[in-house]
Amino acid sequence: MSSPRRVAILGGGIAGLAAAWELSRPGDGQPADDVTVYQRGWRLGGKGASSRGIHGRIEEHGLHVWLGYYENAFRLMRECYRELDRPHRLPHAPITTWDQAFRPASTIGLGELHDGEWLHWLAEFDEDPSLPGEVPVERRPLAPAELVDRSVKLLLNFGESLRARESAVTHSVPLVLSASPVPPASPPRGSGVPVALGDAALVAALASLSTAGGLLDTLRRPESGRRPGSGAADVVLDAVDAVVQQLRTTLAARARRDDAVRRSWQFVDLVGAIVRGIVVDRLLERPEGYAAVDDVDYREWLTRHGASPDTIASPLVRVVYDLVFGYEHGEESRPSFSAGTGLLLSGKMFFEYRGAIFWKMTAGMGDVVFAPLHDALRARGVRFRFFHRVDRLRLNDAGTRIDAVDLGVQVRLRGDPDTYEPLVEIDGLPCWPTSPRVELLDASPSAALDTLESHWSDATDADVVTIRDGHDFDDLVLAIPVGMHRFICAELIANPRTPQWRAMSDGLATVATQTMQLWLAEDERALGWSARDVTTSGYPGAFHTYAAMSDLIDAESWPPDERPAALAYFCHVLPTGPTPPAADAGYPARELERVRAGAVRYLTSDVVHLWPASRDHAGFRWDLLAGSTATGEARLDDQYLRANVDPSDRYVLSLPGTGRFRLRPDASGYENLRLAGDWTDNGLNAGCIEAAVVSGIQAANAVRGRALLDNVAGYYPTHARFEAPASAADRP
Repeated sequence: MSSPRRVAILGGGIAGLAAAWELSRPGDGQPADDVTVYQRGWRLGGKGASSRGIHGRIEEHGLHVWLGYYENAFRLMRECYRELDRPHRLPHAPITTWDQAFRPASTIGLGELHDGEWLHWLAEFDEDPSLPGEVPVERRPLAPAELVDRSVKLLLNFGESLRARESAVTHSVPLVLSASPVPPASPPRGSGVPVALGDAALVAALASLSTAGGLLDTLRRPESGRRPGSGAADVVLDAVDAVVQQLRTTLAARARRDDAVRRSWQFVDLVGAIVRGIVVDRLLERPEGYAAVDDVDYREWLTRHGASPDTIASPLVRVVYDLVFGYEHGEESRPSFSAGTGLLLSGKMFFEYRGAIFWKMTAGMGDVVFAPLHDALRARGVRFRFFHRVDRLRLNDAGTRIDAVDLGVQVRLRGDPDTYEPLVEIDGLPCWPTSPRVELLDASPSAALDTLESHWSDATDADVVTIRDGHDFDDLVLAIPVGMHRFICAELIANPRTPQWRAMSDGLATVATQTMQLWLAEDERALGWSARDVTTSGYPGAFHTYAAMSDLIDAESWPPDERPAALAYFCHVLPTGPTPPAADAGYPARELERVRAGAVRYLTSDVVHLWPASRDHAGFRWDLLAGSTATGEARLDDQYLRANVDPSDRYVLSLPGTGRFRLRPDASGYENLRLAGDWTDNGLNAGCIEAAVVSGIQAANAVRGRALLDNVAGYYPTHARFEAPASAADRP
């Protein structure tokens, strides 16, 4: 049996903790590795961190919703809760099992400005009895041929629903769009349900598609790969074109006067363009799959393959950019998102989810994800070094290894760091406090302590320490986002041996985001929004995305006479200029003031599209904001706003052509350095929890000399641009 390796993990976000989970897992003839996690400030979680404020309020970095295809992330949490065994060890906690921590959320909304009026789309997705992370899933992606097959079935089902006045939903055909009666005072002009079109020509067109019979088998025939544009592929194109053209002719007149029909047509047009594009661009046969169109913007690709201008401008397409913050420099005039990544994510989101398309957490993400992971990892023997800021990775003389890491010790602890308890209990649930636990620190209380998580902290370090290769660690896992690399990885970026680091630093774009949480004195129905538990996007102003999160109030600790009636989350990109020097300690406050100014504009001008009753003759009803004794606009200061401008908090974009700049978790170019984060080339290559978890597993595999995709549920096709990792026997 090999001896444990000493592994230092730099960064305590979900990628770093996923790596720690795998490395601390004994088995397969290997002992658990000796793992230490170094974390700036007092919380774990990175962009997913949350804490508890006044009245136990949940205060998040942003809106976090898990998707039903997050197999690896859900499996991680299932294992974590199983090991914690809270029903026996912490029976008084309100959340003791993973299925108490997550709940299905199957309604998604879209906003549309049409003829000067804001309308609301709602999409209901089927739920099924399967659960994410439940059992191992097949280790391959949804192939383009399967995506075509299921998309065509989606068209068929849609056509049948038009003909039969039904909204049938099956798991393979999950999407049902309907006009929403929101708000009740201003119902959409359309009927709200698909319109029956008992047109013989439409039925014939749909039948012509179904006569392709065994479509998936047809698409997989060898001749479809040898003769692109002919044979089986030609059958598919002819069938799809016939259906789309017939629907175009049949629906065109109605679409001009009926919102439900217009939405239906845009949906059909979008699916038709996707199917056509997959076939025409030969994604059925090219070994790189969706990555073959990585260099093209998603809208441009759809337009190239026949999507109409109305469809391109519709919420169906716009929401894709909103959900991935796909705006260069945060500018709404510069939407940009890789078509290849968009197709991969669409296939996973709509066709690979289990249980429900979305899952919401029943408390803060810090409460239900990062506090349990901290406790379970520590029980396994993983060490945490809070208040240790990574300042610099230093190379050896040959430029082949990381020789040392310099860390700023922000404050000293009063006791043993291995017994330091960073959590507090809120109504029996371990949570992260909104400020460091001063009673456990060798430091005087001061406002500076609250800035320890910031790149622009004005606190004075207590010490500087250096950890060294061969003495403190054998392997490093860099789990700090790419936005920080130019500050801490300058030697790697400048090293002529590893030009890929400069390419990644220069080529991967990030964007700042802004968030707002509002606790309301009236519920959404009273404000004019009748749909419950909806996550919706596509709206104007500072915050394009809105989620009803009122269920979280039950997890907070409000006095009975102050309990809010509703809780709403908002988020969007935040345009910013160049990052100022670290000495500019006032920068975060200035950016937060910009978010506040945008929030005031949003509430006084734009939120009325969601909540018609939020206004009276004087404008926005500031008394709606609960938990404040102030008056007027000043009540906003008692809500929760964030400007996520820190280099570690910025969202990594999936811009066209930038996938080539991502480095694989096992391909840092340095013998003892592995990479973990959604910024890596992990197969999903988009900013989300699942990408980060998959990358963390891959980084752990690289440390242990295993195949990159060992223990990864599902298949995530990383680009084969770099040499394979050394085997365990060949590692230094």
